[in-house]
Amino acid sequence: MTIVDHIASLLDESEIKYERENNILMMKWKTEHFDELKIKIFASTDESWVYIVAPFTNFYEVEETKRMQLAYEMLKESWKTNGVKFAIDEKDDISVRAETNDTDLTGEEIKTLVSHVVLSCETLWGIYPE
Repeated sequence: MTIVDHIASLLDESEIKYERENNILMMKWKTEHFDELKIKIFASTDESWVYIVAPFTNFYEVEETKRMQLAYEMLKESWKTNGVKFAIDEKDDISVRAETNDTDLTGEEIKTLVSHVVLSCETLWGIYPE
């Protein structure tokens, strides 16, 4: 059983709905500010890390005069938020992510990681420039 299979079984036990495409689990969450917040769960190729990621927009879609303030706010929030990173990847896409090398996760642990990402997306919504 792969780590993604294990996580899928934990989501099933917790009655959390998701879709699966190959080795990526995708959930959609309705929150105060999002009608369909997408959260993806996947593992590194060697299955030593699990990633829970909420993709956002590209950093360069933010007005140029507001980018550095957003990056600064994301950095500050990364320090405040338990176990979650506000990140800009190699393609300049903004995301909220949790990572763990605990590949023997329990149902409670995966629910906690997912909820931290969802709540942090609400935080990102609050600091994202209009």
